Amino acid sequence: MFAHTKTLLILALTLSAATCLADDFSDGVAWYAEEDYPAAAAAFQKAADQGKADAQFNLGLMLLKGEGQPQDYSKAMALFQQAADQGNARAQLNLGRMYAKGLGVIASHAKALPWFKKSADQGYADAQYSLGVLYVSGIGAPRDYRKAYELFLAAAEQGNASAQYQLGLMYFKGKAVTVNLVEALKWLILAADYPEAISYRSYAEKNMSKQEIAEAKKIAQEWEASPAEKP
Repeated sequence: MFAHTKTLLILALTLSAATCLADDFSDGVAWYAEEDYPAAAAAFQKAADQGKADAQFNLGLMLLKGEGQPQDYSKAMALFQQAADQGNARAQLNLGRMYAKGLGVIASHAKALPWFKKSADQGYADAQYSLGVLYVSGIGAPRDYRKAYELFLAAAEQGNASAQYQLGLMYFKGKAVTVNLVEALKWLILAADYPEAISYRSYAEKNMSKQEIAEAKKIAQEWEASPAEKP
């Protein structure tokens, strides 16, 4: 759940720079891109001390991963809390993840729930997926397949592979929706980046006709080719 690729983080930091006026923040982005993590952490710390939510989030993420400084869950959580209180959706998500995983605190899915929800309410796909998992599993929240479906759908339509995989399973098993193997295979095809999607896709195809498989593949291709037409 806490896997963050270097490329994605650099992109996140770069995008955040556009919304933050502090030179220290921009310096942090530049140093991080150069892989000078101690310098990046120092620059983000200065911006974070000025109350910049994006800097607080980025520094918290570096502390979570142990980049440029020793890994420190307590400090990471404190920084995520500061940024989350300012409405930073990524910080809200990561604060929820730390509660769910018990990193720096006693694990509590119930405490993770409101932070996932705050982030999901802002349309953040990863949070929508994480909140959906709580509802589909009944851990930290009452089991509610319909809410889970709606959240997975919202995240899937933003390209979240994990949510697309979960949608595929829901259509295959008939959870909150009528069993629809064509729709199930469509989402499993789109979830190609999710490791388990490939094996489940093969399993689904064994229960389908060649015509159904061809239809699912066609719909998936059309979905990928026409993002502007997605709900």
